[in-house]
Amino acid sequence: MTKYEILLATDGSECARKAEIAAMKITRSYNIRMAAIFVAVAKKDSQREELIARGEEVLKRVVETGADMGIDIHKILVGVSMQRMPKKGAHAEIIAHSILEAAGKYRVHTIVMGSEGETEIDPELGSVAQAVVGKAKCTVLVTR
Repeated sequence: MTKYEILLATDGSECARKAEIAAMKITRSYNIRMAAIFVAVAKKDSQREELIARGEEVLKRVVETGADMGIDIHKILVGVSMQRMPKKGAHAEIIAHSILEAAGKYRVHTIVMGSEGETEIDPELGSVAQAVVGKAKCTVLVTR
């Protein structure tokens, strides 16, 4: 199994774009390996398919930006279909779990992510970032 020192978690939001640049600069500076993950979670399969298409676009842009900086970035696209969300906050927990699972699988040293995502409403620390920071067994760099 390939090891990636940096795992960028992105949803394409403005805050995530800051994380993307930070992750790429760190990767280039230390000449290390990097992967980028997009997690698509939806109640209906049709919604999940739309999110997967968006994830493909976001990851394609990240890979192209990385290539322009001389960085090879591995893409990880996760699609999760939930027929019903069992409780409030389950969406964030599922995304965080997917990020942490990938971090463990690829023996990641540092997860880089934005402080809030597309669906957050001006919190100090978004629900996904909060869950990842609270449960990660590796370093987490949160950008603002």
